[in-house]
Amino acid sequence: MSKITGAQLYTIRDFVKTPEEIDQSLRKIKEIGYTTIQASGMGPIPPEELAAIARSHGLQIVLTHMPYERFVNDLDGLIRDHHTLGCGLAGIGGLPAEYRNADGYVAFAAKFNAIAKELAQNGLKFSYHNHHFEFEKHNGKLGIETLLENTDPESFLFTLDTYWVQAGGADPSSWIRKMKGRIEAIHLKDMAIIDEKTIMAEVLEGNLEWPDIFQACEEADVKWYLVERDAGPTDAFESLSISYRNLKKAGFE
Repeated sequence: MSKITGAQLYTIRDFVKTPEEIDQSLRKIKEIGYTTIQASGMGPIPPEELAAIARSHGLQIVLTHMPYERFVNDLDGLIRDHHTLGCGLAGIGGLPAEYRNADGYVAFAAKFNAIAKELAQNGLKFSYHNHHFEFEKHNGKLGIETLLENTDPESFLFTLDTYWVQAGGADPSSWIRKMKGRIEAIHLKDMAIIDEKTIMAEVLEGNLEWPDIFQACEEADVKWYLVERDAGPTDAFESLSISYRNLKKAGFE
């Protein structure tokens, strides 16, 4: 199966504030070599215009991150926007703070399981992006386990973030395998130590066990491999370039 690399636009969020910046930045993304993107962290732009800009640069939008409020208060509009974008995965970037407790995880799972089923009825899938706090135990159970066990595997998917799984004290490869069939898109992000501090690093530049992560991704039928770096000392576009070159050498497209 082809391993298609994409860019998570949150990485370059400081350079996609206006439609003009989005156009210029997507041109740079394409020049690096990426063919897919995740729409996230951008300034306001009509979905029709974003779709046209992406098409003009030969980029496919495969995932979004949408605010919690849109899922809850404007699901019909969110669905229309995703159809306009030609994007089948509607994602949320994180769990709202009020849900980060034992009862909250159960409540969020119930609410978004229903939302995910409505998305599925309209040809879309929901995808939940993790951080590290989902690996805190509540009443003896990890938050991410509650989400996994109380949602429909057909419509409620996960965008597993390799860095944040590791930051949560867990093994990314193990969790990829546990979520087999429920990860269409994954965030590739490395972890390194500089001056005794943990930092986010370009893919294959840090200490994560990438050969096993890549093998687990193949076993779990991951489709979209999205490169991300939230923060770091390297220029954001150069960061994406370094990761792309490293992945290219590792056999990605």
